[in-house]
Amino acid sequence: MNWARTILDGLLLCLAFNLTIALLWTYIPNSFKNMLPAEIRKAAPARERKEVIILSAILYPLYPLIFAYMIVSSHMAGVSGFWNLFWTGYIEMFFINLGDFIGLDYFFRKINLNRVMIPGTEHCKAWETKTWMKTLGVPEHLVIWPLVFCPLVGLIVAGISSLVY
Repeated sequence: MNWARTILDGLLLCLAFNLTIALLWTYIPNSFKNMLPAEIRKAAPARERKEVIILSAILYPLYPLIFAYMIVSSHMAGVSGFWNLFWTGYIEMFFINLGDFIGLDYFFRKINLNRVMIPGTEHCKAWETKTWMKTLGVPEHLVIWPLVFCPLVGLIVAGISSLVY
C-alpha cells in the first residue's frame, strides 16, 4: 500500500466531493430534503422535479467518477493485492466521510445556515448545531459510513481493480 498516495488521493477526493456538494446545497437547498433530519424533512416543501433531476445529474455520475479515480490512481501507484486495494479504497472514502462530517455538516452548515436552510423550515430545532450533530452527523458519519459505506467502496475498488488489472 502506498500511504502517501492514499492520503493525497483521499484529500483530493474529499475536496472534490465536498466542494461539489457544498455548491449544490447552496444553490438548491431543497434538493437535499431527503438527506436531512426528520424534523426538517417534515417541515420542508415537496421537492420540485427540476431539483431532483439536477441532484441526480450531479450525484449519479459523481460516485462512479470517484471509483474510477480510486481504481486508476491505485494502479498507477503500484498498489496490488486485494486487501491493499480494499484498504486504499476504504481510507480514501473515509477521508471523504471526514470532510463531509467536519467540513459540510459542521463548519459549512454553521457558517452558511441562511443560504442552505430550506424556506419554511426556519423554526426547526434540527438546524441547531448540537441537535444536527446528534441526529444526523454522528450517526451517519461515525457509524454508517465507517461500518457500511467505506467497506462497500473498498470492496468495489478492490474487486474492479482485481478484475481489470
